[in-house]
Amino acid sequence: MIVVVNEQQVEVDEQTTVAALLRSLGFPDRGIAVALDWAVLPRSDWSTTLSEGARLEVVTAVQGG
Repeated sequence: MIVVVNEQQVEVDEQTTVAALLRSLGFPDRGIAVALDWAVLPRSDWSTTLSEGARLEVVTAVQGG
């Protein structure tokens, strides 16, 4: 199935969780925030299984000012 991550289509299987997708795309374990279908997703909910057409926005914290 297809999900969208930061405006890029990504093919995943039907059992893929948010956490598994983030790992597979090389995002770090810390310093990121995730929105799923336009709502901020707490880290405690990253075990959520994705559905067809889900939209994720992943923001990486950057140090500095």
